Amino acid sequence: MKIAVFFVLFSSLTISQSLAPAPVEGGTMFFYKPAEGEQVNSLSVAGGFNGWKAGQYPFTHFPKEGIWKAVAPLEPGKEVFYKFIINDTLWITDPNAPFITEDEWRNGVITPVPYGVPYISEVHPAQGQRITRISPVTMRLIGFNSQPDKNTIRLLFNGQRQEFSFNENTSVLSFSLPDDLPDGEHTIELSFGDKNGKNSGKIQTKFFADRYIIPVTSPAFYDSAVMYEIYIRTFADSDGDGIGDFNGITSRLGYLSDTLGVNTLWLMPWNESTTEHGYNVVDYFSIEQDYGTFEDYQIFLKECKNRGIRVLMDFVINHTDSTHNWFLDAYNNPSSTYTSSYQFTNDKNTDWNHFGVERKMPKLDFDNPQVGEYFLEAARFWLDPNGDGDFSDGIDGFRCDAAKEVPHTYWNTFRKFVKSINPEALILGEVWDNLNYLIPFYKEEFDMLFDYPFYYSLERYMTSADAAKFAEDESRYESALPAGHQKVRFLSNHDNQRPLNLFEGNLNKLRQALFLIFAMPGTPMIYYGDELLYQGVLPPENVRNQLEWNFIADSLAYEGSMLNFYRELIAMRKAHPALSRKHDSFESSMNIFPDKKGEAAAFIRYSGKDIYLGVINNSGKIIKDLEFDADHFNNVTFTDNRWHDRIIAAEIESDNFRGMVYPEIVKIGERVLASALYINHGGFILLKLNQ
Repeated sequence: MKIAVFFVLFSSLTISQSLAPAPVEGGTMFFYKPAEGEQVNSLSVAGGFNGWKAGQYPFTHFPKEGIWKAVAPLEPGKEVFYKFIINDTLWITDPNAPFITEDEWRNGVITPVPYGVPYISEVHPAQGQRITRISPVTMRLIGFNSQPDKNTIRLLFNGQRQEFSFNENTSVLSFSLPDDLPDGEHTIELSFGDKNGKNSGKIQTKFFADRYIIPVTSPAFYDSAVMYEIYIRTFADSDGDGIGDFNGITSRLGYLSDTLGVNTLWLMPWNESTTEHGYNVVDYFSIEQDYGTFEDYQIFLKECKNRGIRVLMDFVINHTDSTHNWFLDAYNNPSSTYTSSYQFTNDKNTDWNHFGVERKMPKLDFDNPQVGEYFLEAARFWLDPNGDGDFSDGIDGFRCDAAKEVPHTYWNTFRKFVKSINPEALILGEVWDNLNYLIPFYKEEFDMLFDYPFYYSLERYMTSADAAKFAEDESRYESALPAGHQKVRFLSNHDNQRPLNLFEGNLNKLRQALFLIFAMPGTPMIYYGDELLYQGVLPPENVRNQLEWNFIADSLAYEGSMLNFYRELIAMRKAHPALSRKHDSFESSMNIFPDKKGEAAAFIRYSGKDIYLGVINNSGKIIKDLEFDADHFNNVTFTDNRWHDRIIAAEIESDNFRGMVYPEIVKIGERVLASALYINHGGFILLKLNQ
């Protein structure tokens, strides 16, 4: 019987002439039709669902059809990124993917649907897509081994019944969007049946219209801030029980603010939780008992305020813990008041959508106003615990976990609410995605986002040494973001490997990358322990090490330690305000470019009469002669041949050489400058230019 069903399904998919991924018994089927003359000996599919392991899910070739087919056991409802691998070496984008990321990776994106029910395919705009112009909405309706029944189609657009046209020959549904469609998130809801009586149930897809650039108004403090992420459990233990706590952090504030020089702390979740990491919250109005009492927390916060340190709370609202009182009430109880607060997937409330692979992290449903209102009240509490309008006893902002999992419309509401209480509160979003996906989250939602595109661009530059590509990517990225935006730039966090592992133990590359982060626009962030050269690769528990405080004194005593290098970079940034100035369409403060040979990456930072030149040599060889296009220096007017006042920072070394020598030749346009640079591979320099 299973063979017959598979045969019918294979036939229907072939007849339909659609090669988009399709649900089958056992998972999702992928298709590939090679181009004429293309030599394909083997083919497999890999992605986030299997750790990007090539060969695990191979395709089978069907010569009569000229098509390759493979099945992967993907979980319905969980978005995955994927690619095809040809002949074990060539990674390609599925040309029939429902959606393709708009970045250099060009991954296919699919949200698998259950087998045995009607579904939609070839949706435009795709789920979560950002559009900058208006065009008709189209989608293909697919029944289960039969044609869709036009009479059963029910379509809503933003909650209102929507007129549509349906082509029964192609099974394509379409409708036009109004020319005055407002920017923001829009929701399409659809249900339909097929002629065999199978029903799709409610299908929802969303897209984001983004035709008008709106400047971001964000707290100026963070332009020049230096952020530090703390995992409370392993940072500092005050009572000897082996678990870090608020009193422990309070005792180390002198190290953080005076010795290191940071002025913003992001603390991983401190609410009551059933896991050590805390990213599944039991009670949003509580302090994790392992971390101390509410009074301990208040003392910590007061001491931070006294030192001018701002504190960000990790706000985890996409999901709760499975022991949250709402979920306990709704589990196996469909009549519960809280049933609609979660994404239950069966009538008995015994199965549900959850975050990642953790069933103990049930996802909330923000279509229920009760959910959003609950978190507004939680935000109000932490901003102003006693409700007296004095924020001295409240946090300074929120780091919003898994922000892309929560609807844009809610973040818009959240921003208005938070800013009405405290306009200076920071709203920082974790959106782990490409540039085009990040942009909508700045649209009246977040002040600041983590700069994942720069993280990956920097990693590629350190690997490839392609200075021109690095400069091009950074210029394109900066020009695409709205004016006033803020971003956090980092080399690691609690979900990524440590920087020393990222650069495979190469300290030169690590120093160069840190120099770029601290000398370019954006808020630099340090993950605790990175300043002590901690190591660790994923899974995450390997990068959440216990901080060994006895190492601090030794690191401070050694002039060449990484701790002292961080201190020097922070001092450099604070001493030269031009380095922390914003750079966007309203406020220009940077040019980034390669030298004419493409060997060195260079940038200038400027603010009024203060102008700085930074150069990185990641070329693999000594650079003696530097030549730059004069157009990059339009903001600089030289009055004589003394083209720099002084060296601000330098790290120029190789196995047998450390230091700088003069002169060599630097040429800007047709002008040869008397003093010049000699930079070994692995070196960098920052000069203050003399106009």
